[in-house]
Amino acid sequence: MPAVWRAVLCAAAAVVVAAAAEGAQPVLPDPFPGAAAAYAVAIDGRLTWGAHLDAPRQPASLAKLLSALVLLEEGWQADANVRVSAAAASIEGSRIGLRRGEQVRAKDLLTGMLVRSGNDACLALVEHFGGSVSSFATSMNLLAERIGMADSHFVHPCGLDAPGQRTTARDLLKLAEAARARRAISLRTGASSGAIKTDAGREMRFHNSNVLIGRDPSVIGLKSGYTSQAGNCLIALAQAEGHEVMLVLLGAQDRWWESTGMLARAFAQASPRPRVK
Repeated sequence: MPAVWRAVLCAAAAVVVAAAAEGAQPVLPDPFPGAAAAYAVAIDGRLTWGAHLDAPRQPASLAKLLSALVLLEEGWQADANVRVSAAAASIEGSRIGLRRGEQVRAKDLLTGMLVRSGNDACLALVEHFGGSVSSFATSMNLLAERIGMADSHFVHPCGLDAPGQRTTARDLLKLAEAARARRAISLRTGASSGAIKTDAGREMRFHNSNVLIGRDPSVIGLKSGYTSQAGNCLIALAQAEGHEVMLVLLGAQDRWWESTGMLARAFAQASPRPRVK
């Protein structure tokens, strides 16, 4: 196993709380009842709070983090010219505005996929490097197994709702740890905006779909998402005063409001105020 994946697996394992009894999972404190259909909060690498951690949910665009990891494995060609298909140009959901027949460098499409969560950029990359959605999904599931996502199964690389597709808040903590370890992903998911050009010179500018980026100075990544079945979803990575918080929200009522309060409380827990004598 490559050293980079040994490191990723160790980091992912750090956010899993050991079972109180063999084969059982402990019940975590739930200080935010009703905030989301499922959520998990890890403070300084320790899974601290959560609800419905292992409930199966559609992943929405959080799946793009796994797709990016697959793309960046052996065979990735950052400067490859990718031709946009009709299917990619017309895909539903969030798009950066690609047009059929345009050619765009792979690294720029990765920017559009991770910053703006462009489904058109995602599908163009999948078709170019994976051949088809189904064959690429097979690679996603093999990688998900390698990083310990035991309760997840992916069908659509861009995260569109699909029968049989599922993930959990607990598994997404593992995915987040693996994704943050790749510089090509962390730089993009932490950028407040992006700008790319087609081979013909047409420019596209966009803001990060994760509105916490640039608004909350502690938040440095990773991904937001929405579909009708998944609801409002978010993975937020935040750092402040020497501490780190990883937050996963699936099916949130108000992900931006809820996440702001949850992160603030997590940092307060990580840095308890000294007692006044």
